[in-house]
Amino acid sequence: MKTSVTLTAIIDAAQGVRILQLSALAGEKLIAFQPGAHIDLYLPNGLVRSYSLINVASGEYAEHYELAIGLIANSAGGSRYLHHELQLGQQLTIGLPRNNFPLVESLEPVVFIAGGIGVTPIRTMIRACISQNRPWQLVYAARGRAQAVFADEFAGFSSNVRFHFDDEKSGKLLDVDALLADIPTTSHIYCCGPGPLMTRVRDGCLTRPQGHVHFEWFSAPASDVTQASTAFFIELLRQGKRLEVPADRSILDVLEDYGVILPSVCKEGVCGTCECGVIKGDIDHRDQVLTPDERADGKTMMVCVSRAYSATLVLDL
Repeated sequence: MKTSVTLTAIIDAAQGVRILQLSALAGEKLIAFQPGAHIDLYLPNGLVRSYSLINVASGEYAEHYELAIGLIANSAGGSRYLHHELQLGQQLTIGLPRNNFPLVESLEPVVFIAGGIGVTPIRTMIRACISQNRPWQLVYAARGRAQAVFADEFAGFSSNVRFHFDDEKSGKLLDVDALLADIPTTSHIYCCGPGPLMTRVRDGCLTRPQGHVHFEWFSAPASDVTQASTAFFIELLRQGKRLEVPADRSILDVLEDYGVILPSVCKEGVCGTCECGVIKGDIDHRDQVLTPDERADGKTMMVCVSRAYSATLVLDL
């Protein structure tokens, strides 16, 4: 579901980072959201991009939505448009808030690991931890202090926050292995940032309880994108149709060819928009959204990237 909003403020928050404030149209309201949520932004140039909500919403409705947009080098047109083409008062189309990166309800300690603009979903989580008196720590890595959005805000929590700025460490990257070695296995780890940082954290957490390790990916890790594939069949339960999914095509592609259109933003298994129910079959999960328990349950999948181990998957379509 989509709605229209008005761009009511643009704030230069750090080098290469702008905060956009989106407000409801007259007579309308914006629904509230939980920490870690994001919205899809449908740009006038035809692109769709997902951005984390960085403000806190209490009650049933939000006063407005705020997004922090980092200008990406060699942008395909998303961040470049948002930095150089938007005008105050412009109307934009957005999707309703969704949350693939929720803060687990617990009083167990939390360690947030953020890289660059990946700190955006974590900002609201930190505020939630503070309001719940929940122990938390933030490790915030960035190329430099000038590019680190919210750095001054987080510096006010000096005992909870550790910064790592590459240009202040002679270009040396954050030592992820040493960092993880100091984190108790009882702590929850939340990580968001560039792919190389997240891959190092993921690989370093393989022996930890998987329910205690949480990621918000910007794009699918390269190792997951290049997995070998084989052909299989899907059955659409409600339509009584059986379709072949070739090795070089996705379930989403095949469904679209047949005329079944599911929403999809990323087509990389990171946004969660194409989630589809599964009635029967062994799923080859390749997304970065579902939890280990949801994967083991086998009742849902992301059809843009995930495939089948079994010869046939029966979908709730």
